[in-house]
Amino acid sequence: MTIFAWLGYWLIWVLMFSNARRDTDAVWAATVNVGLQAGIVYTNMLLLIPTFLEKKRYIVYGVLCFALLVLFAKIQTSLVPADMKIILKRNIQYPRAFQFMRAYLLFMVVLIISTTRKFAADRFETLQMQTELSRQQLESELQFLKNQINPHFLFNTLNNIYTLAYLKDDSAAPMIMKLSDLLRYMLYQCHPQWVSLQDEVAFLRNVVEMQKLKSEVYQRQVTFEAAGVSGDHQIAPLLLLTFLENSFKHSDLDMNPQGRIGIKLHVDGRNTMSFRCINTKTAVSTAESEPGGIGLANVQKRLELAYPGRHALDIADHADTFEIRLTVNL
Repeated sequence: MTIFAWLGYWLIWVLMFSNARRDTDAVWAATVNVGLQAGIVYTNMLLLIPTFLEKKRYIVYGVLCFALLVLFAKIQTSLVPADMKIILKRNIQYPRAFQFMRAYLLFMVVLIISTTRKFAADRFETLQMQTELSRQQLESELQFLKNQINPHFLFNTLNNIYTLAYLKDDSAAPMIMKLSDLLRYMLYQCHPQWVSLQDEVAFLRNVVEMQKLKSEVYQRQVTFEAAGVSGDHQIAPLLLLTFLENSFKHSDLDMNPQGRIGIKLHVDGRNTMSFRCINTKTAVSTAESEPGGIGLANVQKRLELAYPGRHALDIADHADTFEIRLTVNL
């Protein structure tokens, strides 16, 4: 509540107390009453709920709430004179126990309302964040859809297919089939916010297998391992594709028969995915994508949007190797 809302609420209590009290007593009683209610509201919302209730420490939360209500009800009855009632022209004072129980019940209602409001406000904030995330994701998806079929990757693949077809190499047909599978997945199965990790791994494996058709060096020196993946695991679509593209694009396999590309993906029992991609490279190679490509910066942005506080990305650019390590809490 804003200060103006509390002020309006205080004025209502002043008017209620003024019916049976002098003006000064009404102002004092309203000030004490509203001040204690405000204390309960903010103690509950800022301390008790975040520290205990949201962490499922229900018994501690209940005990502290009871103690808080008893304490504030005691303060209320100590600071505010007991109400008077006129019966047969005699001023009859309400018993202290009655005053205490009335204050306790009022403060309990205030506590319940503040708890409800806290959870409602948190839910509303969560919905707002989800809406903002959806909006940002839609904007990035529009840009992502223009860049997800990396022109450099597609152009090189088509060149490889053309070369194999021209040489009447038997690998041309399998490469065309794998490219068709990749395009089908990218265009028709990647629209949801999340996709099956099994499907994503199958897609990545197809990318690797298609690259391995280029030469015997690729077949020997490129490895892809995946373990611990189940049908329950989901991931943001095409999140790992850029890492594979960079590894093939900037590796030295075409010039170095001893070069290598190693890709490993593992999901442990806590649903934490570990991804590692390492490739040898020449000293002048760089892992940055060309202008217009997705690039590592876009991947980092997608990670921040999809997995805020739930991922760690480490990039190690050495003289002769480039390595990426990514952990994501699925």
